[in-house]
Amino acid sequence: MSWILCPDSKKPQIKFVFAFACSYFCTKTFFMKKTLILAAGFAMMACGAVAQETSVPKRITIIEGKFFRNLPEEVAKMMTPDGIKFFMLSTPNGTKAVGIKMPEPLTNEVLRDTIPMVQVPEAAELLRRFDEAQARSEGIGVSSGRTEPLLKEGTKFPEFTATDMNGRTWSNADVKGKVMVLNVWFTGCGPCRAEMPELSAWKDEMPGVMFFSSTFESAKVARPVIESRGFNWIPLVNDTVLYKYVGNNGFPLTVVIDKEGTVVMAEHGTSATKREALKRKIKSLIK
Repeated sequence: MSWILCPDSKKPQIKFVFAFACSYFCTKTFFMKKTLILAAGFAMMACGAVAQETSVPKRITIIEGKFFRNLPEEVAKMMTPDGIKFFMLSTPNGTKAVGIKMPEPLTNEVLRDTIPMVQVPEAAELLRRFDEAQARSEGIGVSSGRTEPLLKEGTKFPEFTATDMNGRTWSNADVKGKVMVLNVWFTGCGPCRAEMPELSAWKDEMPGVMFFSSTFESAKVARPVIESRGFNWIPLVNDTVLYKYVGNNGFPLTVVIDKEGTVVMAEHGTSATKREALKRKIKSLIK
């Protein structure tokens, strides 16, 4: 599977959001390769481990069996879309890391930034799981081009089951006979966060519509952003199904489904023009 973030990227501007997230790398036109790689790497590192002691790294990155506190700048410069894979790693005890498979060997300059295994919780177990994940080819690849949308207008919205931030499970049965709108996002997407107040106003304006937001991140990661932005859509978290419909075409993904369960509009990226078109479509379905 390939993954592209934020389809309107001109220039990457990185910010720290909760753990470590990329932000403001989406505006207008096509992707730059380094923006793309930084986005993928930084967004996934937002799921990195938060250690309880100051002596251990808060974010764990593994490259070529070496541990880093963050994605080294020199590594970001080395990255090209082809041949790179990211691996989300987690132990039974909850220690998390992102593993990166590089097409090029690390330079001595990069290796100077490594941290000792003794400073990394469950270092040996993380390495073992990284090796297993690579053997099973479970990584997320990065591509530099858009692909055919995975959710096509005029087709039935797929069956889904997802859990919200408060523990309630939702499925197609809960939205039967109702207009549904789905917004797929993640905390490291600046444009995703920026549009949240406007999207919340939609729910206030159209209370009969089922508005869902969905992120692959945990409630612990998503909650601070949702609460700070006042995002009032039903917040689905830990979603490993709906986010896959983003494909290579970028976050956020907003999908409008009519009362018969048919996809009537699917929009990747966000802008005032795109949001206005989505809002008009939703209103046309509730008249």
